[in-house]
Amino acid sequence: MQPIVLLVDDSLMIHRVVGQILTDAGYKVLKAHNGKKGYEMAKTWKPDLIIMDIEMPEMNGIEAASLIKSDPAISQTPTIIFTSLGSEEDIKMACDTGAEGFLNKPVSRDDLLSTIKTLLNKTGQEV
Repeated sequence: MQPIVLLVDDSLMIHRVVGQILTDAGYKVLKAHNGKKGYEMAKTWKPDLIIMDIEMPEMNGIEAASLIKSDPAISQTPTIIFTSLGSEEDIKMACDTGAEGFLNKPVSRDDLLSTIKTLLNKTGQEV
């Protein structure tokens, strides 16, 4: 069975590029354009992994990741914070949410897939 990755980002270009990389690597990709929709989709679909941007309209990624990590039904879902912001403060905020990974945009295909594979292997998932 294909692992499901929820990609939460307000950039259509990120949805196209990262979505294609993930699809080509054998993942089923779900997409949300803001943190609120991402949280709702995570509750509904219970993905195997979530990739979450920080800066988004309606609800930012830090708020959404915090909700996900505090919801018992989905709190164990590995979450990667994925952002063009890369300050120490942003990394600390990402860690404070309970996110298991942090990647800076732009990210290489290899770094993205390696991080995803590592986190999924910890949960017993494989592609």
